[in-house]
Amino acid sequence: RMTAIVDFRNVHEGKRLFVLASGPSLEALDLQRLERRLVMGLNRSFFAYPQTHYHCMFDHRLFELYPEASQDTRYLFTLPGRPHGIGIPLLGAEGFSWDLEQGIYSGYTIAYFALQVAVYLGFREIVYLGLDLCHVPGKTHFFGSDFNSRTHESTEFPRMQKALTGAAISLRKRGIRVINCSPISTLQCFERMSFEEAVAL
Repeated sequence: RMTAIVDFRNVHEGKRLFVLASGPSLEALDLQRLERRLVMGLNRSFFAYPQTHYHCMFDHRLFELYPEASQDTRYLFTLPGRPHGIGIPLLGAEGFSWDLEQGIYSGYTIAYFALQVAVYLGFREIVYLGLDLCHVPGKTHFFGSDFNSRTHESTEFPRMQKALTGAAISLRKRGIRVINCSPISTLQCFERMSFEEAVAL
């Protein structure tokens, strides 16, 4: 069994990965269509689709709230000092790591952390679902409202936007395709596509 980040370098060279973020738009998707695809979940996406191959989570609070769900995935990527999972040293907030043995950047969001993991695993096409970076009336996430996220539109989302936009430029130069399937996303830096188009690729 693979237990250190170095074990994962380029294990999926050239493949496509679906990444499940937790935005409100995830609720509308028929995720059973992802069966037999490589899928990475983020944070509480296991509520919508528990059978992912990979999962990323580093918030201490989520490990405490969902100890069983966080152990259910085959491989969990996280930061050192968490109860379980493959810990990757944190280098800081801003930057993009191409070598996760050296460490990883947070980019202010688990979606950014996951992007670096996906690239390190060798994926050349990364398809985000639920990467909204916006709220809808009564909902901060696909599962409802999280009190801790209520101010994110004015505080966290702009920082996430900046980090992801910077990464998009570097990834394009290296021929890595990133697709955002959210119909409501405020993020403009990645190629846009509907979920139906993406699962038909």
